[in-house]
Amino acid sequence: MPQERVLKIDLNVLNHLGLNLYSNVPAVLAELIANAWDADASKVKVSVAGQGQDKKIIIQDDGSGMDDEDLDKKFLIVGYQRRGNAKQNTEDMTQSKKRLVMGRKGIGKLSAFSIARKIQIITKKENTQTLAIELDADKIREAIENRREYHPLNITPEAVDFGASGTKFILSNLKKRVDASLDRNLRQRIARRFSIISEDFEVFINGEKVTLDDRNYFGKLEYALVYGNFDQSRFKHDEKYVAPRENKLGGQPTYSVNGWIGLVKESGALQDGADNLNKISVLARGKVALENILDSYREGGLYTKYIIGELEADFLDLTEQEDIATSSRQDFIQIDQRFVHLRQFVEKELKHLSSQRAKMKDEAGAEKALEIPAVKNWYESLQGDTKTAAKKLFGRINQIAVDSEHRKTLYKHGVLAFEHLHHKEKLNELEQLDINNLEVAVSLFSELDDIEASWYYQITKGRLEVIRKLSGNVTENALEKIIQRHIYEHLWLLDPSWDRATETPTQERSVASAFKAISDRLNLEEKKGRVDIRYKKTAGKHVIIELKRSSVKASTSTLMGQVDKYISALRKQLKATHENGAIEAICLVGKELTDWEDTERRQESEKALNAKNIRVITYQQLIKDAEASYRQYLDKKQEKGRIKKILDEIDEFNDTAS
Repeated sequence: MPQERVLKIDLNVLNHLGLNLYSNVPAVLAELIANAWDADASKVKVSVAGQGQDKKIIIQDDGSGMDDEDLDKKFLIVGYQRRGNAKQNTEDMTQSKKRLVMGRKGIGKLSAFSIARKIQIITKKENTQTLAIELDADKIREAIENRREYHPLNITPEAVDFGASGTKFILSNLKKRVDASLDRNLRQRIARRFSIISEDFEVFINGEKVTLDDRNYFGKLEYALVYGNFDQSRFKHDEKYVAPRENKLGGQPTYSVNGWIGLVKESGALQDGADNLNKISVLARGKVALENILDSYREGGLYTKYIIGELEADFLDLTEQEDIATSSRQDFIQIDQRFVHLRQFVEKELKHLSSQRAKMKDEAGAEKALEIPAVKNWYESLQGDTKTAAKKLFGRINQIAVDSEHRKTLYKHGVLAFEHLHHKEKLNELEQLDINNLEVAVSLFSELDDIEASWYYQITKGRLEVIRKLSGNVTENALEKIIQRHIYEHLWLLDPSWDRATETPTQERSVASAFKAISDRLNLEEKKGRVDIRYKKTAGKHVIIELKRSSVKASTSTLMGQVDKYISALRKQLKATHENGAIEAICLVGKELTDWEDTERRQESEKALNAKNIRVITYQQLIKDAEASYRQYLDKKQEKGRIKKILDEIDEFNDTAS
């Protein structure tokens, strides 16, 4: 006969199923509050007592309590199922108040060990004596390691005003991370984990009653989809922004949900202290069963950053069907058909929400834009398809703009873009112009010049803002790194007429190779004194830009000797490729040259450098000259064309609403 086999369950399973079950205080307290619900309690009081290492969390309810048999044969049996399935003699409803039972696997009671090392349970069943025991996590672990039974300690019960019955949990020896969660937001976090809190089941946190309004959700919303019997009056919004939706999911039997999915006006509204509310919670039997079903999707649209919601899906936790909750009770087996139906339903609703948000933002965007008189006057001057397109643009701006200033910037660029396209179409009319009616052409070119001037005016303002930030917010050492990062891609810092480089990749590589050959021959001191050297072609000119370290002080002769080598190398490359154009070398230095301290010697130095077409500029002088150049341009352009007036009026508009 084959040897008889035995399946043994190691006590170490407790580590996975209970002792480290949850990661946060609200989730643990929710389990103990759920126990009170299952015990037919009318009130649950949660309080924090003591300071420092003596701090305790106390949870007391006025439920049915426990006697010796309940304590030994139910509470202390890990995995005891109050309800299981249709084949088991278990109850789906509580005895007295006929509530749907929340507990199922019989391990939630151990969740308290996730935040405390010691738990005292004091309990009293009606017409029985008060009982008290103490559970010690360290001693449980010791029993696990030594493969022996663990026996809770019987303790003398403290005096507790239970009335007829009740249970009290005292959590002590709290873990270090617990303190951060015991703040004034604890009441709010508990409210967000239940939908069954009411006059029939009251929860108090440190003496303050928890209400559904403590969730602080509904005031954040600007649009919501509502399902089933959820109380729509909670949304204090214009009726057109609250839309009832079908709540049937399909399945056998037909599954349904209750609840809501909404959108907030700004994504920042969903960051509530340390809590991120950008989620759709799934509740079953009145308690959060899945923190965020959005994690199940790869949906990456911008609108998803504005979503919040709660869906009650009791069909996920039916006693007569297989339990699909994971061991932690914080997720579900996602291939089960019940969860698949829920995922498909939410996915469909997300797509609907996306289209509704776009429509709503388009409508609100036009209203918002036309609050600015300059935009309204410009918009009303448009006709036909152009006017329709402008309205759509306002809607798109409203969807992506984060604040008033952002919106105004996009309005300005939108006006310029529309005007540019409008006049691009008008240029085609030049071919049909009557040679005797040149006034029309003059007017057309004048308007086009106004557009281009307005574009450049906006570009200049942007550049000046960058320069001012460079000037005001960086030290000399930091300036070296910032200039190195930006100078080669933003040649306008060196000269307003140099917008961008125009050399070909082949030409740049060949010059870079020639420069590297020279750089490799530099001595150690010369290499230490340099940050970088590059070649750029702009505005028909060939430019060598050398960036010296901020700490280096070089002489004119040393600098010219070094730069001469690169000028000669570049000249050879240009000759080989039959390129024309002047060569200019610019040396950016952190400190003035050593022979610039004397006025006469400085004049001689500058004369010698000019003869070689070499410019030497300090970091600070670069910023100063660039600012002066752009400032001078803006000062000269005070006269206002039609479009510039519109842009300035948009800038000056004070959007007090945002």
